[in-house]
Amino acid sequence: MQKMQSIAERWKRIEHEVQDAALSCGRNPHDITIVAVSKMHSLEYVQQAYDAGARVFGENYAQEFRDKIQESQSIHFIPEWHFIGALQSNKVKYVIPHAALIHSCFSVSVADEIQRLSKKLDMITPVLVQVNTSGETSKSGIEPDRIDTFMEQLQGYDNIKPRGLMTIPTATDDDMQLTKEFTVLRTIHERLKQTCEHPNDWNILSMGMSDDFNLAIREGATHVRIGTAIFGERNQ
Repeated sequence: MQKMQSIAERWKRIEHEVQDAALSCGRNPHDITIVAVSKMHSLEYVQQAYDAGARVFGENYAQEFRDKIQESQSIHFIPEWHFIGALQSNKVKYVIPHAALIHSCFSVSVADEIQRLSKKLDMITPVLVQVNTSGETSKSGIEPDRIDTFMEQLQGYDNIKPRGLMTIPTATDDDMQLTKEFTVLRTIHERLKQTCEHPNDWNILSMGMSDDFNLAIREGATHVRIGTAIFGERNQ
């Protein structure tokens, strides 16, 4: 019977696989951030991954995000926390000011609330714009042909700092379909970089998860969101 790997062992394996994926396409592994997706896993698991070398953690649910951060602060354990889930305007209050980066800004109502709370706290909140590259109506995100309009709207917010784009691709084993969607995101990102006010700050592409991060890295991902391959199956 094969021995079950520890979180530390899984982290080291993923770290090496990400490095190999980067080197195989001529990229610097240090340019890629692994976001360890810890949703529905205990803070004990987060600490085990941190002790193994993980530094950035992603949460999908706003109240769990808030509670986990409060728990971590109470024991003086303060990694970098990203919010990566679909965000509703009435849940933004649980995310601000704790998120070092919000990956999933895709509506004016959410942007309004991020702006309002960030201004109230006299802070600048970095965000990524989520793009629906799959065309699935069940998926959150801005349609690619509406991204320019949304970016223009974001320019009106003084307390929001757009840093790049994020996508959740089709759940498929079809590498050609996944590559197509990652390429769409990269192409939009590169085009917007030509016209954005602060091009050096427009430098994040969040795409790729446990099953497809190799393809995402090949297509330019700077942040890969990996949960199951590090923490195992989620608690229900």
